[in-house]
Amino acid sequence: MRIQALKILHLSHEGLPDWRIEKSAITATKNGHQVIFCGRESNYKSSIFQKIYQINWSAKARLGIPIYWKSVKRQLAKVLDESRPDIVHAHNLFSARMISEFKIPFVYDDHEFWSASSRLLNEMKSNFMPINKPMGLRHNFLELTLGTRRKILNHYAIRLWAKWEKEIISSTPTITVSETISNEMRKLGTNNLFVVPNFPLLSETGYIEGPKYHPILSSVYAGSDGLNVDSYPHRNMTGFTDIFESNEVGTLTVLGWKNNSTDKVRYKGYLSRQEMFDEMSQHSVGILPWRKHWAHSFTNPNKPYEYIHAGVFVMCSSSIQPVIRTLQDHCSVFDDYEQLVSQLFYFESHMDLLFKKRQESFRFARDNIIWEKNEKNILQAYRLA
Repeated sequence: MRIQALKILHLSHEGLPDWRIEKSAITATKNGHQVIFCGRESNYKSSIFQKIYQINWSAKARLGIPIYWKSVKRQLAKVLDESRPDIVHAHNLFSARMISEFKIPFVYDDHEFWSASSRLLNEMKSNFMPINKPMGLRHNFLELTLGTRRKILNHYAIRLWAKWEKEIISSTPTITVSETISNEMRKLGTNNLFVVPNFPLLSETGYIEGPKYHPILSSVYAGSDGLNVDSYPHRNMTGFTDIFESNEVGTLTVLGWKNNSTDKVRYKGYLSRQEMFDEMSQHSVGILPWRKHWAHSFTNPNKPYEYIHAGVFVMCSSSIQPVIRTLQDHCSVFDDYEQLVSQLFYFESHMDLLFKKRQESFRFARDNIIWEKNEKNILQAYRLA
């Protein structure tokens, strides 16, 4: 049953671009709704939203410190008074917790499972260290003091965000990215859960005709998230590029960050989404190389689903189970980089078999791995808000 036309405010503590937010807005627009956006300041220009508002989310506001929290709340109140939305689509925890203090219907879109992902704070290195570090005993004392401060803040944030998440999920229609996360959320006392994985839009990939045969093996990795292990301990890919420099397993092209290219590893920097798909399609293997980590059970990245739509066969770390369950037999799984090298060696000498797997994976993606198959869940969440 189609619901009446709504004005929907997409609210985020971050700015644009955010392709999950934009896909949700596209879904709403297709179904006759108006969409506006409110989030952190950015220079991104989007033709999807009728209007874009900006508010300043500070780190202290995200910790719920009253004076900073109230500052964001005052900013949001002005946006709500001017825009007068019928419903708010709150992306991630801070926006959901903030909008819960207003009398307006909303849904919570949990891009990541906060009660799990916030525990990563304990694995991140302190960023409170001064640039010009003093030496000797004074340095050691300062380092110890700041490290203790970081631990206290981390424990406080983990407890606070877990409390907020339970309050929101138990009372609000909630959208999340995988069945694994949804099953965990049910333990918090709710059944109003809707799974919308980070699949590509068929409308953006439909022009890709299918895999082309490649006589020589080449691989691709998309994303700049492996650059900073301190900030992303669950996305650790230390030594990944060395695989290609040290072994005869073809070449690697890295999309998303700039670096000095070599004969075997080339860096392409930032690409538009169509440029990204066009570049991916020039390769045979797309790799998700993050080293094993406990947080992978609650991770469902979009890159393997983009690979498969580009006609690229997916190779994935065995700990990222949500991806493996989704792709079923249409990916190759490795426990460590030694196994990854062994599998690349095998495919390098069996390019015909690899091409067949790419064709089968591509057909599977077109039938199953598309945003449009799950967007009805967003609309259902709106009905329950």
